[in-house]
Amino acid sequence: MTLPQPATSADPAFTPSQGWILVHHGSPAEVQKAIAEYDEIAREIHPGIFRVELHPQPDGRTAVLLPDGFPAYDLVNMTGWLDTPPEEIDAYGANGWIVSPTSGIKYSLMPEVENAWGDTMLGASSEGVSIRVRIPEGAASEIAQRVPYQVEPHIDLVPDPVRMEVTLDTNTKFGNPGFVVER
Repeated sequence: MTLPQPATSADPAFTPSQGWILVHHGSPAEVQKAIAEYDEIAREIHPGIFRVELHPQPDGRTAVLLPDGFPAYDLVNMTGWLDTPPEEIDAYGANGWIVSPTSGIKYSLMPEVENAWGDTMLGASSEGVSIRVRIPEGAASEIAQRVPYQVEPHIDLVPDPVRMEVTLDTNTKFGNPGFVVER
């Protein structure tokens, strides 16, 4: 089966972020369900279609790969969503990696567990800059707290991953589309 190519953004300034998400608990089917639920609530001013591949790992985790990239806003928010998706008891515990489409700097992201509201993530660049990201707007800022960069683990790519598509907003007038970190 050939999937259609992603839609061209109605917002000519849109540049996707590169990155991926690792879900620690949940089968590919459970992760797929949680992603579909995220897709249902996502707001779409300038819709774009993005492919998602789910690769089960030998240790039970699921790698969420984004072949077309993803809006930075959604990569951050989906990582948070997959960490503790509402009404999902089987898929949870996620961290991610994002490359800023503005600076080209790669960051690792993890939930800020000390925040009971669950609306922030901590991260670090591969150069050692620590950040806090506020969900849902995706605003990122440097912080003094030392957050270690999470090295990307080796993942196994399966020949026939679970494939799906999501329709997400490519509007660059909302959130932090370039994943710019404020100093």
